[in-house]
Amino acid sequence: MAALPPVKLETHTTWFNLLLTVLHEHSENDPYEKYREMAQRLFSKCMAYGTPFTDGDGASCVDLRLYPSEAADTIWLLLLTLCRQYDPDRDYSAELKSTEKE
Repeated sequence: MAALPPVKLETHTTWFNLLLTVLHEHSENDPYEKYREMAQRLFSKCMAYGTPFTDGDGASCVDLRLYPSEAADTIWLLLLTLCRQYDPDRDYSAELKSTEKE
């Protein structure tokens, strides 16, 4: 039996539907072919391999399993979507701890 992809995302069906809505929007309307194709692949994978289940509280959920590159692509598309909704309120990257030697 093949091993499951290592990234596990269990989400309520409402959030799954939101994720698929974002992926569908990118697959249909993103001005860049690269991102349209990325979204189409992810959408198809989520629809084919998402597993519905009921959690311990009786809520409807979906279990998604992704490879790291697919998880990264999903995060990228979500960030592209958020860019249209939010402007950063400060430069958090300037506050990162530097690992470079001084």
